Amino acid sequence: MKRVFIGFIICLLFLNCAKKEKNKKAILYIISKEKIQTSDELEKKKAPPPPPIPGSLIYGTNTFIIDHDSKIYYFQRNPIFPICGNGFENDTIPHFIDLQPQHLIEIPSNSISDFVKLNYKDDFRNLTFVSSKLDTLKSESFFKLINALESSLKDRDFYYIERTTQEVDTVLKYKKTNKYYSSENIKWDKKRITFPEQIKFIKPPIRTKNLKN
Repeated sequence: MKRVFIGFIICLLFLNCAKKEKNKKAILYIISKEKIQTSDELEKKKAPPPPPIPGSLIYGTNTFIIDHDSKIYYFQRNPIFPICGNGFENDTIPHFIDLQPQHLIEIPSNSISDFVKLNYKDDFRNLTFVSSKLDTLKSESFFKLINALESSLKDRDFYYIERTTQEVDTVLKYKKTNKYYSSENIKWDKKRITFPEQIKFIKPPIRTKNLKN
């Protein structure tokens, strides 16, 4: 009888673990579908589907990068002020921002919530991008980040989840390999990135005065 009881307890433990593992696998975010798919409370926490965004604003004020190994990197830009104008719908290719490996900060998984609280300010609008080269996100650190953002962002703040840009992927690669990086040595795909137009300085003509004898 004692053996039967012990066996019953062991079966319950295995079933409980299997249930937890099943629920864990059910929680995922598919970027291409633009919604969170889950079987529990996270179903209610959906990021807004991203509309066309001007290439100059695609990095926002705060950008989080989810790497293949679930590590999270972060970089910050200057506050973005409202911009009015036409033609933005035709300017959705990311602009070159001269991102450098030293700009990327790795955030420990157990510090995500505190990091967001410390770095989000109330004196300007926080536009946040969560990006990854992966299409399906299901790591614990990713959902920790989403929960932290939704707890910290104010009414006028918002966030998007999207694929990483060519520039971010390139700089992150050099960051992880600790190799020397120079944007001038990269063979960029010009269809996926926009570079600022170079200003050409024209030497003014030399003016001479007619001297009378």
